[in-house]
Amino acid sequence: MGAMPSLDSFRASNPRAAEQALGAYGLRAEALEYMDHGLINRTWRVSASDGEFYALQRLSAILGPEIHRDIEAVTAHLAAKGMPTPRLLRTVGGDLYVEREDGIWRVATWLEGKFHNRLENTGQAGQAGALLARFHQALSDFDQPFASRRRPIHEPARRVAELDRALAEHPDHPLRGEADKLRRGAMDMMAGLRPMPSTPLRVTHGDPKINNMLFTPEGEAFAMVDLDSLGRLSLPYELGDAFRSWCNPAGEDSEDTEFSLAMFEAARCSYLNTASFITGEERSCLVDATLWITLELATRFTADILNDRYFGWNPQRFASRAEHNLARARGQLKLAQSLLAQRHCLNDSLRED
Repeated sequence: MGAMPSLDSFRASNPRAAEQALGAYGLRAEALEYMDHGLINRTWRVSASDGEFYALQRLSAILGPEIHRDIEAVTAHLAAKGMPTPRLLRTVGGDLYVEREDGIWRVATWLEGKFHNRLENTGQAGQAGALLARFHQALSDFDQPFASRRRPIHEPARRVAELDRALAEHPDHPLRGEADKLRRGAMDMMAGLRPMPSTPLRVTHGDPKINNMLFTPEGEAFAMVDLDSLGRLSLPYELGDAFRSWCNPAGEDSEDTEFSLAMFEAARCSYLNTASFITGEERSCLVDATLWITLELATRFTADILNDRYFGWNPQRFASRAEHNLARARGQLKLAQSLLAQRHCLNDSLRED
């Protein structure tokens, strides 16, 4: 897979392609606004000639078209439970997506709301916890098989193996020394963590970072978006991914990170007060899961320092995708160190001491 274009180059060179993709839905854009909060897909807010707003997306090449059957089934289930959710539109020919030479495109209903790239206070953290719990609760009786056959997104051992492969394949990379240093730091911390217990597989979002949540102007979190990672996953891993995103006020693009225990407690308590289905074993390993996932993401960012092909990057702040991923990897490693240093302060109900 070749390197993905930068956000700016993609935005500048593809308005015509976006307009052509809309034509398959019988829609014409009065205005297209590029939304640059995602790391993988490319998204436009479409003001259409029918007076409605839509989300138009060009999917990353890493995603297969079968995910649209999963999104259609899950969002129908969520809507039936009364949860706001984006719904896929069908093309004039009845399909859930458009496959063109330049990739796969889709259109969904637009939900008006506010995105946060990082949380600012414990109130927002509590809102995030409650929303994710409602999402999981609504899908607790979803029993359809998933069409997508992607491997589980969270497999720390596999991610370490992928990093080792990247190191072997790029011995002369200018940032190879930095990548080696990051790997050693991550492995040293992983070696001190307890193995995760085997817990039930549950229907999860798969990528519950904070900018995949919508908030109202009044500050209420009301909808989960970007549903390409839907699947069945160990719940502690899902929550660990959420907490490492929500409890990092500096955001993923900063090296100067610190884990906020106040935000963690607000989000955790709000989630547990809403989610009636969670087991004691799932509750007990949330801190370990957060550490595992933070370190896993550090290894993924480190691998892409060398592979230079997966995560999007911001050319206005960084000289290259490799430099951007170096900052991200350092930030996640420091975040894990911060959580580890504060572990003794956690609530007794986590049973970590």
